[in-house]
Amino acid sequence: MTKVFRQLCLFGFAVATPLAGQKQGPGHSLIPIKEIDAKLEKLASGYETVEGPLYDGKGHLLFTDIPNQRIWQLNLKTLETTLFRDETGGANGLAFDLRGRLLMCKQREKSLARLEEDGTETVLLKPTRMGKNKKIQSVGVNDVVVDRKGRIYVTVPGAGSIYLLDSDGGNPRPVINGLKGPNGLMLSPDEKTLYVSEYKEQKLHAYEVDPKNGNASRRRLFAHVKPASDYGCDGMTVDHLGNLYCAGPHAVRVWSPKGKLLETIAVPESPTNCAFAGPGSNVLYVTGRKNVFRIRLKTKGIR
Repeated sequence: MTKVFRQLCLFGFAVATPLAGQKQGPGHSLIPIKEIDAKLEKLASGYETVEGPLYDGKGHLLFTDIPNQRIWQLNLKTLETTLFRDETGGANGLAFDLRGRLLMCKQREKSLARLEEDGTETVLLKPTRMGKNKKIQSVGVNDVVVDRKGRIYVTVPGAGSIYLLDSDGGNPRPVINGLKGPNGLMLSPDEKTLYVSEYKEQKLHAYEVDPKNGNASRRRLFAHVKPASDYGCDGMTVDHLGNLYCAGPHAVRVWSPKGKLLETIAVPESPTNCAFAGPGSNVLYVTGRKNVFRIRLKTKGIR
């Protein structure tokens, strides 16, 4: 058992199992579980489409219910949920900027907005594309990640693009084009690699990031999830070892930085996203279609 795999051992909440039809490469084995009958823990339920898990650093997990246009706040200690924000314009992916202001990918309003300290919102991006009828059409944004310099990366599925904005939210420009429905995105711990998922294609791509300007280049196929599914590769996160966690289809999969599949964690409903949260950053929170789950790890999350 490798050093990387040993630190991924789980305890407490869940059983990780391979899915039917999921090929396991060399070195891919079950994560040891102390309690044989342990199951994935469901924390919150009754939502329509859950997304955007984000830790606020103060003991709460924010998550979105897209169709109902709400952002909820889960107290990680009491497990009580309270309404954080209503009428969100279909908020999907979330992130904080360097000043702690909330960034929201508004699916219905097709914009990236920033929640200001006074409760107002500032629209940072409303992307467009040229339609088949040669008319300019608005396209939505899906997910967002912020680097340590405050630069903002956003996926724009309808345009097949990744946009980059300066730390102040200005100067939006496409830095990646030609993708088929880019969805989730995540930076490696050293921020030298940008990962992007193509949802329906069930592919993960890795790009080299220029530290000076944040531009991404030299695309390589990082992983291709098979067989085909009604769901796809969605939101992502990383741990301190550089392992990449991707939600969907039907599981959270864990890859090493070199693209080796380490584990497949089955989820009762196809997950949409995942994020580390809480003291110690060793609990992975997973948003399903209608529920929020968690699983305790021995590794530590970065985002």
